[in-house]
Amino acid sequence: MTKDRILSAAKAVLESAGFEGLTIRRVAQRAGLSPMALYRHFKNKDELLNALMQDGISAWETIVRGIRTQDPVKWLEALAEAYLDFALKQPHRFDAAFFLPAPAARRFPDDFAAGRSPAIALAMARIDQAKADGRFRDEPTLGIAVALAAYGQGFVSMQRARRFASDQQFKALYRAAQRQFLDSLKPSGKNE
Repeated sequence: MTKDRILSAAKAVLESAGFEGLTIRRVAQRAGLSPMALYRHFKNKDELLNALMQDGISAWETIVRGIRTQDPVKWLEALAEAYLDFALKQPHRFDAAFFLPAPAARRFPDDFAAGRSPAIALAMARIDQAKADGRFRDEPTLGIAVALAAYGQGFVSMQRARRFASDQQFKALYRAAQRQFLDSLKPSGKNE
């Protein structure tokens, strides 16, 4: 129960103060504990960061598993849209999943090639299906999946740094870039 309370407090501190303000002292204070009491549940800040990151990743994986379309290209389009939605509607959980410097975070490309990311594994299955259907060129599946993730991550990073004139412009450019990327995977001369 206390571990859950600490994790909730850490999420609240992350939301209000950002990563820079995420200190053991602040989290303990928010949880109504002393810093030493917090250490009975999380050995160190790295362990707390890992728990926050895993909470964000679990939320993302639940969203990805909820994508229901059977068409592989439409599924990938829905994935990109879900990523955008997660970034905008749950920004602190998104940041915990993808930006927090948690020591246990998955590493590109080895962890993804080994299937340690359910979300990437699902994307890779759809990419393979699109290639088998002749809708994508025969390019390395892992490379496509990593590039798709990098596109999304890059745009969200730019949005977080306020590099777009408005959220509306960000969303429009994000969607256009994702569409363009997926279209670039089609065999030459193939339009859908």
